[in-house]
Amino acid sequence: MIETPGFWSIRLTIWIAVAAWLLRVLVDASGRSFGLRDRVIRWSWLIGALACVAHVIVAMGIGHCWSLGNAMRHTAMETRRVFGVEWPWTVFVNFAFVAYWLSDAFREFRRPEIPPLGAARHGIWLVMMLNGTVVFGPKYWTPIAVACAIAIAIFRSRSRSPADADK
Repeated sequence: MIETPGFWSIRLTIWIAVAAWLLRVLVDASGRSFGLRDRVIRWSWLIGALACVAHVIVAMGIGHCWSLGNAMRHTAMETRRVFGVEWPWTVFVNFAFVAYWLSDAFREFRRPEIPPLGAARHGIWLVMMLNGTVVFGPKYWTPIAVACAIAIAIFRSRSRSPADADK
């Protein structure tokens, strides 16, 4: 893709979403309770979800000219390049993920206490972030993404108390 303002708006929106997700992960993993904790979690989660929605809108509009067929062809081409298999249907997985993240972010505002993400939710976000990075990002992003995933896993495992190990 040619590096135009549209290209950078596609990148910037996903960078904001990833940064907000990482902030949520780090706050959850810290295990510390502080006055602003719930606000940081709620707002970072909502900002991340909205940035992810913006990313899909900008990518569909600028990157694919509002054509689902174009998006599916591009995704198939990129997954074939990376994995050797065409997976155009993963566009719909992305749409479902964005809808889930947005609904989850709004749900966080309605809860009196915010539970940690939990292993399943961490796994979903991690797979989506790594997959997006590996498939659509520059080659140098892949080792960075893998290193971040390992660091998060180590940080999370070290920050848990023995009493939390069963959760």
